[in-house]
Amino acid sequence: MVDLSGETAKLPAFKDCLAAASGSRASGIDAIATPPDQLAKDCPEITEILGSSAVRTSLETYKRRDAEAVRQQDHLMQEATRANLCLMGAGVLSGLVLLLGAEKDALVKQGYAVDSIIFALGLLTLALGAAGAYFQYVARDQGRISRWRAARGEAEIARLDVFTTVADKAAASSPKVALYGLAMLIAHLVNDQRRWFGGRALRHRQSSEVTSKWGGLANALAFIGGSGAVIASQTQGSYWIVFAGVIGAAIAAYSSNRDALLRDRANADRYEKAQVALDGLAGRTDEVATQIAGEPKALVAFAGAVTDLLSNEHKQWLDGTQQADALLEKLDAQLQQLGGAKKA
Repeated sequence: MVDLSGETAKLPAFKDCLAAASGSRASGIDAIATPPDQLAKDCPEITEILGSSAVRTSLETYKRRDAEAVRQQDHLMQEATRANLCLMGAGVLSGLVLLLGAEKDALVKQGYAVDSIIFALGLLTLALGAAGAYFQYVARDQGRISRWRAARGEAEIARLDVFTTVADKAAASSPKVALYGLAMLIAHLVNDQRRWFGGRALRHRQSSEVTSKWGGLANALAFIGGSGAVIASQTQGSYWIVFAGVIGAAIAAYSSNRDALLRDRANADRYEKAQVALDGLAGRTDEVATQIAGEPKALVAFAGAVTDLLSNEHKQWLDGTQQADALLEKLDAQLQQLGGAKKA
């Protein structure tokens, strides 16, 4: 057994290691590519590890696949949202056409060119339906969801490989290097992901409130339309009240599709739980640093716990994206239904 007592006495305080590791303007994975100057001065061995071919290759893979994942996600969200909006607009206009047909005689007597208006609205409805079909086809044909999942999965594997490689090499070097490796792990993986999960959970909560407001508006209009049906059955010229129910149904479909696409509440719950789990690991940092002073391999065990947690979170994300597949199928069905209504 190697006697590390002399070397242990010379180890820097972990807070100093963490300060050196956090001294860069960059954070997260970007800080690995450009380590702080103070870190290079205090522990040149760790910067040598950060510049190794294994770490550089994982960094390059992460950046390439992360960019592709973001691109596919942006395209998917844009195309699915546009298709959903087109369907909502087409549904509202279809209801308006039916309403004008029911009120045609009364409107003609008032001098309105009802046939021309219905024809124009019908063309606009067809245009919206065609646009929705276009965006839906592009998303399907390009395989946005599968390409997004694949790219994000490869990017996350590469991210974790960066830190596991650093932990392995640092633990194999010396307790001092292992402490600086722990500092890099805490500053640019654990703390970075804690911030990311917290910020993303908040964004999803805010977006979920928007979806709830759309759903609330749909319910209000459906209530007016349902109550208005009773009034319309007893009063001439009251079909406009019933039209509120048609708008409500179109908005309800949009709200439901938006919720399925963004998965705000499910994602917010998952991110908040992951943040709490990382908080627990971050709270054991001092204990791990003390263990590393006597056994550098403690860094490898701790890094494994962190990467396992993040890997499990990513698996849950992959399971959740299946709902986006279901959404595209639902939009397909709604488009086909809209096309059938036009033929009828």
